[in-house]
Amino acid sequence: MQQQEDMKTTKQMLSLVSTQCGVGRKQNSKGNFETWIGGKLHISVVDGDIPITAIYSGANVHDSSVALPLINETSKKVSYLYDLQDAGYDSNIIRDFSKKLNHRPLIDINPKNSKELKGKIQLIKDEKKKFKILNLTQSLDTHHYNQRSMVERVNKYLKEDFGCSNIYYKGATKVASVLAFGILSVCIHQSLKLVT
Repeated sequence: MQQQEDMKTTKQMLSLVSTQCGVGRKQNSKGNFETWIGGKLHISVVDGDIPITAIYSGANVHDSSVALPLINETSKKVSYLYDLQDAGYDSNIIRDFSKKLNHRPLIDINPKNSKELKGKIQLIKDEKKKFKILNLTQSLDTHHYNQRSMVERVNKYLKEDFGCSNIYYKGATKVASVLAFGILSVCIHQSLKLVT
C-alpha cells in the first residue's frame, strides 16, 4: 500500500498485486478458518447491489492490497461519498487515500490484540445497543456503514445464482473472464430490477 499510494494509475497499482493461483485462509464470523485454493474477486458495489469495479487477485493477496486500486478505479466511473470497508481494510493509508478523493472512509477498527482498542470497540457496541433499546436514531455513519452488506449480497448472487461458486479452469485470465461474465450478469439482473 505504501508503494501504491504514490502511484497515479490503477494499472500501476495493480502491477504489484499477484493474480497467480494461491492459497487463501481467513476466519469467518463464527471463528472457524476457511481455506481455498485459486483466487478471489474484490468488488466495489453501489446502491441497488450494482457492481461498479471488480478486480481479480490470487487467493493469498490480502484484501487491503487491492483497496487503493479499487477506490481509484471506482472513483473514475461514478461519483460517490463513502468508502465502506470492514476491519480487514483498517489502515491510515486507505483512509488518507479516500479523503484525498473527497470521500468519507467508514472503516471498522481492527483491534489487533490491543486491549485499549478492544475496549473502545466494546463501548461503541454498547452505545449502539442502547440506541436500539431506546428506539433512538443511530448516527448517519452507522446507517451508511450498515449498507456494506451490498457487497455480501453481490457475492451471494455470483456464487448461488450465476455459477461462480466453483470454477474449474486453470489460469488467472480464464478464471477472471468467467467472473467478469458473472459480474456482467449481476449488473444486468440488478439494473432490470430498478427498471421494473
